[in-house]
Amino acid sequence: MSLSSHAKRWITVAFVAPVLIVFFLSAPAGAVTVLAAIVGALALWEYFSLFVGTKSPADLGYLLAVAIGSCIMWAGCSGAFPVMLVLLWVTVFAFSARAIIRYNQGRNGFDLLVKEAMSILYIPCMLTSIVLIRASEDGVSWLFLVLFLAFISDTGAFYAGKFLGKHKLIPKISPAKTVEGALGSIAADIIVVVVFKLIVPAMADLSWGFMLTMAVCAAVATQIGDLFESMLKRSYNVKDSGIFFPGHGGMLDRIDGLLFTGPVVLGFMLAAAS
Repeated sequence: MSLSSHAKRWITVAFVAPVLIVFFLSAPAGAVTVLAAIVGALALWEYFSLFVGTKSPADLGYLLAVAIGSCIMWAGCSGAFPVMLVLLWVTVFAFSARAIIRYNQGRNGFDLLVKEAMSILYIPCMLTSIVLIRASEDGVSWLFLVLFLAFISDTGAFYAGKFLGKHKLIPKISPAKTVEGALGSIAADIIVVVVFKLIVPAMADLSWGFMLTMAVCAAVATQIGDLFESMLKRSYNVKDSGIFFPGHGGMLDRIDGLLFTGPVVLGFMLAAAS
């Protein structure tokens, strides 16, 4: 008997979650950066194959995105922020040159420029927030916080929408998402920050107002990330970005919320340290 998508979802979590927890508890910031670069490369391939029309991993645009994106993450881990800015300039120069050549060949150069440059901003730059969080003081605690906020929010939205959902949220983009699911996402993240404040020493001195505000902002960011990827897929009539995680879809499907949650939590982390 074949397993349902829901069963596959939880089986995947049961296998992957313990491995990641052990890894994040023991791995130094450099190792987390390498993992982020690998995740970024996989997500970039899904992005390029679906939205740019890339047919081979040997495509120059994809290779440039992986190389520049990985360097941005490593610069973030090393604290070389001027290098990160230079790499963003390199992104503009490199993809502008490709667009010029494409236009000279009689094709739409601006369309290629927008899609390829956006890939850097959307995936590696957003993922770098996770690297910066891990490389900071109390980085392990904040890293687990952002991961729980992103993934528990998604779970809360799923079950609240499934059992309580009646009012559509943004039906043209995601017909299954509901207002009740969105509220469930916020409620789930509030539970996460309450637990972290009570049991994690690095969070103990932060005010309840600060933590609850972070929970709401993180939940909203996670939902925006999910909806943004849904908009991209709907624009290209795609259901899942891939099949990397059974029951969850592709890599981009799995990290879409995290890409937007990471920068929000990084901002709160910097505010807490100031």
